[in-house]
Amino acid sequence: MHASQHWRWNFDPEHEQLSVELDHGLVHKCPYKTSRLIPLQPTHAAFSMEDAANYQEFYDALSAYELWEPMLLTQAALNRTILMRFGRPQMPQSWYFQSCIEVPNYELEMGALVELNSGIETGVFAILSIDAEFAECMLLSSSMTLSEVKIMQQFDAIKVLRNRLQPSHYLQMRYDDDHLRHA
Repeated sequence: MHASQHWRWNFDPEHEQLSVELDHGLVHKCPYKTSRLIPLQPTHAAFSMEDAANYQEFYDALSAYELWEPMLLTQAALNRTILMRFGRPQMPQSWYFQSCIEVPNYELEMGALVELNSGIETGVFAILSIDAEFAECMLLSSSMTLSEVKIMQQFDAIKVLRNRLQPSHYLQMRYDDDHLRHA
């Protein structure tokens, strides 16, 4: 699904609900609590060119893996766009995850798949943004247990140190196969 000039942001202060009105009467409700977002005022604003670019960039990056249905890709890309436009900066929460044993042998960039291991469970994540020290990642697995009291849900985002990013088994196999073909 491609971003459209008809898409609109809508914030309902009564229900504290941010949503995106899509084409054909479809509505995507923001899965994040308002405490995770910057303070919002009642709005009914158009998707900006920057919003559309953020959406499309992430959608295209994830669709290249051919792992998920278009609806999940749309949801993930809309949620990244929400976080890019309205998300509050996060403090790292690296303590939930084990340091990586094996470093990814592919470029860590926006949209790259990685895995994070809590010691209880491993989840598949996509990188939302990354710098020299930290990466903000979105959970693509349906859920992930971090501790006895904390569970992440699909599309939750978390900021971690880069040394927590483990290679995605899918990308590692793909890279190894490509490397062998070109050797």
